[in-house]
Amino acid sequence: MTKTKAHLTKSIAVLTASFLLGTTGYASLIYDNTDAASSKNKAYAPPGGNVEFGDQVFLSGSERRITDFSFDYFLSASPSGNEQGQLFFYKNDGGATASEPGTLLYQSGTFNLSSGFQRLPAQGLSIDVPNTFTWTVKFSGIDLGETAGLLVYDPPAVGASLDDFWVKNTSGGWSTFLIDANTPANFGARITAVPEPTTMALGLLGGLALLANRIRRKA
Repeated sequence: MTKTKAHLTKSIAVLTASFLLGTTGYASLIYDNTDAASSKNKAYAPPGGNVEFGDQVFLSGSERRITDFSFDYFLSASPSGNEQGQLFFYKNDGGATASEPGTLLYQSGTFNLSSGFQRLPAQGLSIDVPNTFTWTVKFSGIDLGETAGLLVYDPPAVGASLDDFWVKNTSGGWSTFLIDANTPANFGARITAVPEPTTMALGLLGGLALLANRIRRKA
């Protein structure tokens, strides 16, 4: 092997290793609507039980593979112990206008709810999402006299959200609602993401091509 080829091989190996290491550490905050100071002052619970509802969010930055997601909820004191929840992500491509939640991007398993004001993290995810999508929750096991809902903050510190929220109808369709005229329905959530693999791969290929071209010129 010539010196030039050996140098090229070594450089490619170093660049590839750097790329692989970077994919695990290059996480960015693309949506943040959390505020611990006001968390106990604003909350919304849907009427009745077993209702799926949530928020359409508009993401900041360019990273679109979600790795971490958390949301804030509350559950009334002294629950019976059978309260559970489930988390969903939807692409907004449904309905006649292709703006309702449509394609299901993610569905968690059921998780137990704890009383009080809580933040539930979903970590180790790998979910590709578009620039805007809707996340929803569905609480079950909410007995008479119990209340479960989402915490509300405004405005988001990173990203954006509309003032209304989505509710899934019994027919399977969706409708938008407002909490009231003075309370934007921006539910508490925090989203971290990394670049999608195709984006990172293109960056790697471009870097390798540039490196190889420079080495050839020096040879």
